[in-house]
Amino acid sequence: MNRRPRGWQLWMVAVRLTGMAVAASLVATTGCERSPDGRPIAASRVLGEVGISPGQYAFPRCMDTDGRSLWVIDKLARVQRVDVRNGKGISGWKMPDSDLGKPTGITVFDPTGRDNDLLIFVADTHYHRVLVYRPGPPGSSENTPVASFGSYGREDGQFIYPTDVAVLADERGGIKRLYVSEYGGNDRISIWEAVDEPAKAQGQPTPLPPPSGRGSGFRFVRSFGVYGDEAGPGQVAFRRPQALEIDHLRQRLVIADACNHRIGLFTLEGVPIQWIGAAQDGSQVAAGQNVESPFRYPYGLTLLDDGTALVAEFGAARVSRVDLDKGTIVATYGKAGRGDGELTTPWSVAVTGDDAFVLDSGNNRIVAFAAPAPRKEVAGAGGLRAGAPRLAHVEADASARERVTREGDGANTPRREEAPR
Repeated sequence: MNRRPRGWQLWMVAVRLTGMAVAASLVATTGCERSPDGRPIAASRVLGEVGISPGQYAFPRCMDTDGRSLWVIDKLARVQRVDVRNGKGISGWKMPDSDLGKPTGITVFDPTGRDNDLLIFVADTHYHRVLVYRPGPPGSSENTPVASFGSYGREDGQFIYPTDVAVLADERGGIKRLYVSEYGGNDRISIWEAVDEPAKAQGQPTPLPPPSGRGSGFRFVRSFGVYGDEAGPGQVAFRRPQALEIDHLRQRLVIADACNHRIGLFTLEGVPIQWIGAAQDGSQVAAGQNVESPFRYPYGLTLLDDGTALVAEFGAARVSRVDLDKGTIVATYGKAGRGDGELTTPWSVAVTGDDAFVLDSGNNRIVAFAAPAPRKEVAGAGGLRAGAPRLAHVEADASARERVTREGDGANTPRREEAPR
C-alpha cells in the first residue's frame, strides 16, 4: 500500500483541528445568542490544549468526574481519563465505532471510591445506544464494553440520539435504575432497571454489568416526554434534553432542556415539579427575556449539596449557578472569548473537592476554578460532598408512576434545526 509520510498525517490532523475551532467560533457567533458582557473566570489552572496526544483534545464534548480524575470524550471519539491536578492523561480508549458521529454524554458510576468498582456509561449518540465500560488500570486502552442497550427507533427501548445517563442506586449501593435522555424527534427520558435478579435475591449489591460477557443488564420500563416546547395534559415537552442529574438529597431528577432554554425539576417517576426558564403560566420564556431565566442552550449540569446547580451554557459561553428551589440565577462565571478565563461553546461542568471544572469545548481545554461555597446548611447532608457519585439511596414514589406516561413520541412533529450535534 502506498503510505504517505508521517509529517503529512500530522499536518492533516492540524488542519482538521483548526477547522473544528473555526466552526465552533462560527456557531458561537451566529447560531446562538451572544452572552451579555461579563467577567472572565478566575481560573486556578487550565488543563489540556488542542492536539491528539493524551491530555490534549479535539473539540471535547462531554465530561464527568469520579472525584479523583476527569473523564472526557472529544470529537476524535477518544475517551480519556485525566488527572484533575495537571490534566495529564491516565488512561483511555477509542470508541469502537465513530464514523457516523461521536458521543455527547459520559457518566461515571463510582459507588465505593475504588477504581475496581467504576462503571463508565457512554451515551453513544449517533449509534443510538448506551455502552457500559469497566475501565482498566492506568495506561490501559481496552475498549470492549461490558454491556450495551438500545437500538435505532422510536419504540420502547429504542433511541434516536441519546445524550446522557443518570444512575439511581439502590439501598445496597448497586444500580437500581438508569435514566437516559435523547433528542431527534424522540425527545424524551427513558427509564431502565437492573435485571440481575439472583444477586438481588442474595441481598448483595447488584453487580451490573458482569465483568465478562456483554449482556444488556438492563430492562426498559417506560419513558416520558414528547418533542416540542408545550405539551398537552399528562405530557411533558422537551427539545433536546441534553443533560440530567439525580438530586439524591431531595429525591428529584434535574434535566437541562437545552433548546427550550430551561431547567426542569421532576420526581423520580417523571412528574413535573417546576421549570426554571419558563413563565409562571408554564409558557416558554425566550432566552434572556428576564433576569430569572436567561439560559442560552444549557448543555451541562452538575448539582451541589446546598440545592444549587452549576449549568454550562453552550450559547452564552458561561457557567451559571442556579438556586433550584427559588428558580433564580445567583451567580455567573465567564464570558465569550478565547483568552484567559474566557469560554467558547462550553458543553459540560463538574465539581470535585474544592474545584469546579468547565469543559471549554471550543477552546479545546478544561478551565478549573474555585467551587462555589455552600449558600446554606442542608439538613441530612453530612458526609456528602459536591462532585459525589450520582447516587440516590431512595425509593421511587410508585404511586406517581401513572401520573405521567409516554403519550406519543413526537413522530409527527416537523424537525427543526436546533443546536449543533
